[in-house]
This record gives sequence, C-alpha cells and structure tokens, in this order.
Amino acid sequence: MKISKAIADRCGVVKKIVKKPIKKIVTMRTLFEDLDRKYTKAGALLKGLRHRENLPQVAFAKKIKVTQANLSNMENGRRPIGKIIAKRIEKEFEVSYRYFLE
Repeated sequence: MKISKAIADRCGVVKKIVKKPIKKIVTMRTLFEDLDRKYTKAGALLKGLRHRENLPQVAFAKKIKVTQANLSNMENGRRPIGKIIAKRIEKEFEVSYRYFLE
C-alpha cells in the first residue's frame, strides 16, 4: 500500500526514510518501520484501535477492564496483551482477538 508524500509529511511520521530524496510516493512499510521497531505490532494495533474509537486511555482501559497503566504498557510493547484481554477487545469493539496475539 502506498500513500502520497503530502499525507506522510502532514502526519509527521517521516524522518529520514532513505538517503536519497523522497519521491511523491512512499510505501506504508517504509513510513511506519520506525513504529514497528519501537512498538510491537499488537501494541500499535491496540493504540490504533483506541484512536479510531476516539477514546482516551482511561476510558478504553475501563471498557476492556484493565488499568490505564496496563493499557499504556500494552500499547508501548512493554506488556503482552494476552488471550483473555484480546477476547475482551474482540467483544467490545468487534475486531478479531487474533490480531492482538503475538
């Protein structure tokens, strides 16, 4: 999947993608490779789901019955999500729990 350079610039996630100048199109993989290194894929998906639902961490944590601190640790890859919590996410937000298991 590719997105335009204008969108990438507006999102502010592009630092140095490659040594040569950025063309008009960049791949999603290249755009988000820094995020993949920093966070686990499950954590990034969890954070993305929370943002999609437009919920702060406290409200999202209450919906899946965890503390805000635990949610933060899961989003940042410092704590695995686990099957029980993944199933709570599936039930509350109608997404497959398998996405959140690593």
